[in-house]
Amino acid sequence: MNLVEILAVGAHPDDVELGCGGLLLAMRARGHRFAIVDLTAGERGSRGTAEERAKEAQAAAAVLGAAARECLHLPDTRLEPTHGAVKAMVEAVRKWRPQLVVSMSPLDRHPDHAAAARIVENACFLAALPNFDAPGAPHRPRRVVRYSRHAWFAPSFVVDITEHVERKLEAIRCYKSQFTREAPGARTPISAPDFEEDLRASWRFHGQGVGALYAEPFAMDGPPAVPDPVAALCVERRDF
Repeated sequence: MNLVEILAVGAHPDDVELGCGGLLLAMRARGHRFAIVDLTAGERGSRGTAEERAKEAQAAAAVLGAAARECLHLPDTRLEPTHGAVKAMVEAVRKWRPQLVVSMSPLDRHPDHAAAARIVENACFLAALPNFDAPGAPHRPRRVVRYSRHAWFAPSFVVDITEHVERKLEAIRCYKSQFTREAPGARTPISAPDFEEDLRASWRFHGQGVGALYAEPFAMDGPPAVPDPVAALCVERRDF
């Protein structure tokens, strides 16, 4: 039995909101349940404490409508696909039993993001092996798709998030320690006043190709199966 249809994974609190928050909102509107797993607490970040970020993460999860959110407390800035890290992720996969896992890109320039991708990919394979030494019954998700915070990639597909973009931004704004100049800590690109404009520009770029105002891009291995190309591909385009 699937406890959730979708498991969204990020290296740090806020990665999921930035990378796939729109997809999660769109899927929730269609009746799909999802949970969020943060591999680390973001304790080594330039701004905010682990305690602050944990509270912000739960607030953002409530805005998105997540069934649950958990942190695996792997070491921030030192993520590696070790046996222990993969085992922790296998346990999460077996616990939530998702059909779809949404994870990070191995091409991302942030070392933790690239390591997170490898941890999740390994875990989704090993979670199906009956003799792998992690709690829970064996389970293999049907697909793993990837988002990226920094690296450019040719999307396998995009998701129209036009109807959900304001709520996605509301979830992102829960991370006041990260995205506002008023919070204490070092100045960072994500705390710049025009950061939201940069986000919107990226989503608009990806929306153009499908006639959407805003869209999120995703990559996957192999082509997706499309049982109804008319319904899937011949969507009505908006005139701007």
